Amino acid sequence: MLDNWLSKTKIKYVFDKLDQKVFLGRISANHLTIFGLVLGLLSAFCIFLSGILECVLELIIISAIFMTLSFFFDALDGALARLEEPTKFGGILDVFCDRTVEVVIILALISTDPLNLMWPGLFTLAAIVLCITMFLVVGGAVVAENLSENQKVIYYRKGFMERSETFIFLFLLTILYPWRFILLWIFAILVFITAFLRLRDAYLIFNSKNVETQFNKE
Repeated sequence: MLDNWLSKTKIKYVFDKLDQKVFLGRISANHLTIFGLVLGLLSAFCIFLSGILECVLELIIISAIFMTLSFFFDALDGALARLEEPTKFGGILDVFCDRTVEVVIILALISTDPLNLMWPGLFTLAAIVLCITMFLVVGGAVVAENLSENQKVIYYRKGFMERSETFIFLFLLTILYPWRFILLWIFAILVFITAFLRLRDAYLIFNSKNVETQFNKE
C-alpha cells in the first residue's frame, strides 16, 4: 500500500533526480541492487552478533543503519532502472535480493532468542514463501500488456504488505527487541493476509476475463 502511495508523492521525483545526478551513466541499477544486498546481509550479521555479544545496543543501532541504507538503495535501484529501461534479469535480481535480505534478517532475529521466537519466526517465513509464490504465479499468468500499470519487468498486483511495510516491520523488530515475539506474529499474519488477497485478486482478474470471453462468444 505504501509503495503505491509513495510513487505518487514528491519522493519519487527526489529519487529520480538523485539517480540522474549521481548514478546515471556511472553505475548500473544491478550494481545498486547488489550493494543493497550486501548492506542487508551486514545488517543481519549485526543482529546475529547482538544475540551473542554484550554490546547489544551498539550492534542494534549499526544494524538499523545498515538496514535503512539497504532499503534506501533498493528504492534507488528501481528509480535508476526506470531511467535506464528495465531488464528482465534486473527485475529477477531485484526480487532475489529483496527476499534474501528479508529472510536472512528474520533468521538473524530468530537466532537472538530461538526459544521464544522460533514459532512466530517459522510462521513468518512460511507466510513469505506463500506470498512470493502467489506473487510469481499471478505475475506469470497476467498478460504482458498489464506491465504498464507499475512499470516493472515483473507484474504484480498492489498488495497489503509490500516493500515499504516490510522495511517498517523489520526495522521495528530490530530496534524494539523486547517486543519481537508480538511483532513477528503480527508481521506473519499480515503477510499471510497479503497472500490470500493476491489469491482473491487472481480470482477476480481471471474470472472477469472468462466472463468477458464467454460474453463475446455469445
